[in-house]
Amino acid sequence: MIKTLRGFRDIYGEEWDKFWYIVETFRGILGRYNVRWIDTPIVEQAELFIRSVGEFTDIVQKQMFIFKDRGGRNVALRPEGTAGIVRAYIENGFVPPVKLAYFGPMFRAERPQKGRYRQFYQIGVEFIGYDGSHADAECILSAYECVRGLDVKAKVYINTLGGDDAKRRFSSFLKDYLKEMDFLCEDCKVRREKNPLRVLDCKICSPKLEVPDIMEFVDEEEKRDFTKTLELLQKFEVPIERDPKLVRGLDYYTGMVFEIKSEELESAQNTILSGGRYDDLVSELGGKDTPACGWAAGIDRISLILRKESKKDELYFIVRTSDEYMDIAFDILHKLRKCGKTADMIFDRGKSLRSQMKKANKLGAKWVVFVGEEEVKSGRYKIRDMDTGEESIFTI
Repeated sequence: MIKTLRGFRDIYGEEWDKFWYIVETFRGILGRYNVRWIDTPIVEQAELFIRSVGEFTDIVQKQMFIFKDRGGRNVALRPEGTAGIVRAYIENGFVPPVKLAYFGPMFRAERPQKGRYRQFYQIGVEFIGYDGSHADAECILSAYECVRGLDVKAKVYINTLGGDDAKRRFSSFLKDYLKEMDFLCEDCKVRREKNPLRVLDCKICSPKLEVPDIMEFVDEEEKRDFTKTLELLQKFEVPIERDPKLVRGLDYYTGMVFEIKSEELESAQNTILSGGRYDDLVSELGGKDTPACGWAAGIDRISLILRKESKKDELYFIVRTSDEYMDIAFDILHKLRKCGKTADMIFDRGKSLRSQMKKANKLGAKWVVFVGEEEVKSGRYKIRDMDTGEESIFTI
């Protein structure tokens, strides 16, 4: 028997219902923010992600699915959504400001664990052409409202990386600071040379470090903008906490970065949504200088803590006492659907009434409509409430 590859899975039944409930909830809330939806290719040129995410990030170094296509081109399965959206923004000539939302699968060759798969699903939005503290607050508010719309208890952790100069100064400081740190893990010993900010993102090494606050490297204007963002979030009662070691794992971030975490998951896997500002990415990928920020939520991980089940339409199941009433039962089936009802029946011939009732139970039918000799002659059909057992008569 051929099975799925490690780290990949089939999503069906209640799990798919949860996924779609999350997507529909986010779509409804993001609609209030006047977003436009976009779908980008799953396969892109590998160079797109190497240039945007960063050559020395874990994603590019260890996790990307890169291969040559039949034309000999280096291509990759997308590991995240932002780079493809920005590429599409430039290539299709979008006029800023624009909010582009997306939903779909991403791919990373990570070690599979609970809530983390090699094919995983994200929903997110990019605010391209938006600048300033109010835009940052708008970005975070849209994310927090989506999470709260699912009745998930969560908290926003926020930090700033400052502008390019502040980020470079802090990275240079960290490179020197980390030189003598012998306790660093093998990955961080490489990171301190190539990408020192990533050491602060390491769950093994970061707790052992006592580094200066990045705010010491941020200029006064950037500090004022960040403070204003915090004030706006507090005004709208968003639960926030500043985390001075929060840096995110992608090189394109500058300025504000944030994560939304749930207390209902283990600390190592409790980030359900993350994002930040990336003012240089559009120009780095060939567009004009354009400020931007955005976020993405992990649907797989959110589904682990989703308490509220998706609302299902009540199922009407039509059963017949004899196959001679198949045509009439089929007519009733489609009349119910035309009335906006969810309806089904067994089409196999020779099935007893008992076996049809068993199928209705297995499918969780709320209502069973009986089609028999008496019903056909009178035109009045018996319908049973499968929860209470009560029966009533209706005409079609």
